[in-house]
Amino acid sequence: MVQSVATAPTLNVKQTQRKISKAKDDAIAMRKHLWPEVTDAHLWLLDDKKKKGFSSIPRTMPILMNIINDASKQVSSKSVPAGRTYLVLWCRVFGEGIVKIENETVAASEAGYVSERGITTWREHLRVLKELGFIDYKQGPAGPMQFILLHNPYFVVKDIRAKKWLQEGQYTAFLHRAMEIGAAPDLA
Repeated sequence: MVQSVATAPTLNVKQTQRKISKAKDDAIAMRKHLWPEVTDAHLWLLDDKKKKGFSSIPRTMPILMNIINDASKQVSSKSVPAGRTYLVLWCRVFGEGIVKIENETVAASEAGYVSERGITTWREHLRVLKELGFIDYKQGPAGPMQFILLHNPYFVVKDIRAKKWLQEGQYTAFLHRAMEIGAAPDLA
């Protein structure tokens, strides 16, 4: 049985912005205190619109990767470390939920699959991610899995938990982190 998640009172937009602004100001003050010699130019700051190459990924990604690796046993004959493949997909998405893989060899290499079986391993891990519900994929001119849709991972974790494919301790760690970052409502 899936239990609902108790959440903190909902903040309005102004309260949320104030809370984020305060946290940001506190982090900058602490950084300047601990590393006074480091300038903004030495850092990869999200507010710097001139810098390229950022990707917005779930803050729960390390736990999601572990959940994927453990739950893979439910859809495969063995544990499949598909979490790295999932991270590669998130590092390639531009914010609209779809990833286009033009070169499977490069994507497989980014996930650490560089042997002769690299593309085979990449595709197997994509299949596992699809069967777990984290992604869907469609064929394109560059291959059978060229277009990949990323589903909301919080909804997927809810489904995996309902199927009892997730250890309760692992879900508790995920829920705790989601609560810390204000993402618990997606798990309710």
